Amino acid sequence: MKKTIGTLIEMEVRKQMHVNEFADKICCQRNNVYNIFGRSKIDTILLKRISEVLNHNFFQDLADDLSLIDEEGEMARDKAIAQFYKVVPNILREMGKDDTIISGSLPDEPDCPVPDFLLPSYIISFTIGDTFDERFGKNSYLPVELMRNEKGAEVELITNLMHRNRSLNIKLDYKTEEEWREALAFVFELHAQFRIS
Repeated sequence: MKKTIGTLIEMEVRKQMHVNEFADKICCQRNNVYNIFGRSKIDTILLKRISEVLNHNFFQDLADDLSLIDEEGEMARDKAIAQFYKVVPNILREMGKDDTIISGSLPDEPDCPVPDFLLPSYIISFTIGDTFDERFGKNSYLPVELMRNEKGAEVELITNLMHRNRSLNIKLDYKTEEEWREALAFVFELHAQFRIS
């Protein structure tokens, strides 16, 4: 596994304290901490806070070892997002579906692990690089079931036991136009099957 700034932070946290304690000290939820551990880039204000909490200068680590910044991973992520915006709205229009896509990021909480994009009319979300399950971790109130069709398209079915509703998520990684077409056809098939609204 390639060492990134996230893995370096994880190693230091595990040396010093429990993940829950670290989450409290940087004022975020435990699941967000795992999101930080998986990162190849990080906001400088957050990195400053983490450096202070752990009494470790991660800026110096970055200066000493620039390979901690995973440019290839970031370029692949950017390529996947650009392709998503280019292809998905067209496929949605071809399918006769509302092509409104909204960003799921919260401006005042950049580390909150919400899905990255959402089709609000259908409660269908997209998580960049991670599955919903990977991003949020195991949660007894939000069980996630991976659904796969015969052509290999994968969709996560999330059941919110607290609110008694369901949603669907697709991992946003680079897909060909045909793979996106198959994934979207499958997600709408599941949407109808599970009567998600």
